[in-house]
Amino acid sequence: MKKLVFLSALIIAFLSMFTAAAEAQESRSPLIVQKPTAQDSAILYKSKPHGPHQTPLPKFVIKTRNNSFMFAIGGFVNPIMGYDFKNQLYKTSAGISFIPADIPLSTARGQKADYYINPVNGAIDFQIIGLAGTKNEISAFIKLGTNGMTPWVGYTRIHVSWRGFTAGQMLTLMQDPYACQPPTIDPQGPCGDISTVAYEINYKSKSYKGFRFAVALDMPTYYSASGLYRGHDYPDLDGHECVGNANALIPDIPMWIEYQKSPTNRIRLSALIRNFRYVDLLKSKTRNVMGWGTMLSGNLNFWKPLTFYCQAAYGKGIGNYLQDIAGKPLSFIPDDSDPGKMKASPMMGLVFGASLNATKKLQFNAIISESKIWNTDTYYKDYKYTLYACANMFYTISPYLQWGVEYLWGKHVAWDHQSGIDNRIQTQLMFTF
Repeated sequence: MKKLVFLSALIIAFLSMFTAAAEAQESRSPLIVQKPTAQDSAILYKSKPHGPHQTPLPKFVIKTRNNSFMFAIGGFVNPIMGYDFKNQLYKTSAGISFIPADIPLSTARGQKADYYINPVNGAIDFQIIGLAGTKNEISAFIKLGTNGMTPWVGYTRIHVSWRGFTAGQMLTLMQDPYACQPPTIDPQGPCGDISTVAYEINYKSKSYKGFRFAVALDMPTYYSASGLYRGHDYPDLDGHECVGNANALIPDIPMWIEYQKSPTNRIRLSALIRNFRYVDLLKSKTRNVMGWGTMLSGNLNFWKPLTFYCQAAYGKGIGNYLQDIAGKPLSFIPDDSDPGKMKASPMMGLVFGASLNATKKLQFNAIISESKIWNTDTYYKDYKYTLYACANMFYTISPYLQWGVEYLWGKHVAWDHQSGIDNRIQTQLMFTF
């Protein structure tokens, strides 16, 4: 709570200082409050994160008449209610996020169904832009939100952008926000998504006849509770542990190159390089093992109302980037053939989806997805692969209000062939501002 109060005070102080400076410098151009123009919307769109579950463009903007300073607030309040049957995933741990990996493999009688009403899904963001529309435009983005399970609010995104460079806490550059999935009520999204929040510095180039490239340095916010990401169980030799801790010294490096004919006709090739550092206790050596990943993603829109989404990722040691595997100690595991050493686990994520805009107000979406890992059964028997399917409909009642209904199906399979299935029907009524 103290962090939230401090952050709010910092935002207010920063805004007051920025406003005073702008007014002093532009006495002939006082601040005005108005509905964003087409030019304003283009500037605001460029300076905010993109992809599913982001706050929509703000409905008002505070700015100087020549756009040298802009400030906007946007957000949503989205109560969700639903019903699980065949299992009780909501109460297991996932809450309103539909995570197939969390589906129980066995369920007691009387606990195979449940309903929920969740009113704590919401977010608010702040966009502050200086020298808007010029080559020296600089912008700051701050997003506060709940985790969908408790009423406590904290910051979830905070970054600054200037001349193609962005630094702060954000969704990793490895994620393709335009192709990873169609819209869902489910805040988590498909199990095979490449998606994680990281402390990152990135550079995205301008377009060269449709071609762009980007590169980043990532410090993922999740390795494990101790700050490392390694196997769950470690082999012993004569009663002594074989693998020890070592601090990571090299950041993860995601990068991509893409060609875009239009916003909904595009293709991107992404790559990820990462290093895991550990101590071989048998030979008293500090060792390194390389992890890597590749992804092909894109969109296809040959008929205006219909858009297809595709993402296919494969790699070794990229578990905390794969949505359903993130949080599990599976990226790097002990090498049984060579005690004292570690190796990177192979894994993949697949997502295919489609959106149909039947009218200006009515949209239908469908998604199928799989997340899978190999060669980890000795160390983590509860996860082999998961499947995810989703179908939904959204109806825009007004510019401020959207209603949606969604069906979700998930399957969780372990190495011993145990499996769990959950079905969910849910609905939302989302107010945006």
